[in-house]
Amino acid sequence: MLLNLLEYHWAEQIDDALILLSRPDTLTVPLAGGTYLLGLNDDTIQAVVDLRDLELAYISEDAQGVHIGAMTTLQGMADSPVLKELATGILSQAARASSFSRLIRNSATLGGTLGAWTASQADLLTALAVLDVEILLRSGAKTQVNLSGGTPDHPGLALPGVIFKGKQERRVPFSALNLERRPHELIIEALIPHAALASSGSFMRVGRTRTDIALINAAATVEVRDGIYQRVRLALGGINMEPIRLQSVERQLQGQPADVQLIAPAVQAGWQEFQPPSDFRASSDYRRASGLNLVYRVLEEATNVARWRGMVSSEGGM
Repeated sequence: MLLNLLEYHWAEQIDDALILLSRPDTLTVPLAGGTYLLGLNDDTIQAVVDLRDLELAYISEDAQGVHIGAMTTLQGMADSPVLKELATGILSQAARASSFSRLIRNSATLGGTLGAWTASQADLLTALAVLDVEILLRSGAKTQVNLSGGTPDHPGLALPGVIFKGKQERRVPFSALNLERRPHELIIEALIPHAALASSGSFMRVGRTRTDIALINAAATVEVRDGIYQRVRLALGGINMEPIRLQSVERQLQGQPADVQLIAPAVQAGWQEFQPPSDFRASSDYRRASGLNLVYRVLEEATNVARWRGMVSSEGGM
């Protein structure tokens, strides 16, 4: 519980929320869905800013790609027709798998999941790691000045305590979000670039039960053109783990014929870079053994679908 919580703010403008979050004298944090924040035992938090009225719950497409607002719920992502089509629906699947409670999925948000990072225990993070996602961050600034009202020769209106608002936006790669995010920055949206027609994705997980949190999960996206791997993304994650991109495996496959027989040697060559942690749920060796099986399966599934899509798109263009 937040035992020292003194203030609750309901912001209607993003700039107002940013000013509240940047106060140096009162530790203020954003409140999204609340599924993580309200369960904290943190006596330092003094105020929260409710973000529900900031119009950040959306999923839209334009020339840049697919935009997902930070206040979009996991259930909204799971149900989205756009995300069900994107990379064979891995983001939709991962959002649903992140919690098997619909009540939680209706509250938990994309921004809250990104803000909590590994503490969110969300499968969603692993799926985002293979989609070349960029995160839009916004920070606010305020400058207070006192206007004296002019001089005796040139009188003017006195305006004490005027506050000028400003903002700064920047995009950071998803992989660098946890390291590069600055204090008081607010997550605005995730941008997923459009994928080629001949591309596909796959997401799989292992838990103690079907509804349990993932001890290990894996996601892959593959683009195949003219029978050649043009682009491969592969990541592993799970409970209390940051998503880990297996970039050496990706490099082994890119530029090679899209043959599932090449997956095993490529994975074996790059498997050493995957060193998962041990905890009371599963040992590192168990996660490595289970992860190896998942990696084969997601790469095989994504490759087969991408090859089929490549053939269909080629026939359609003839």
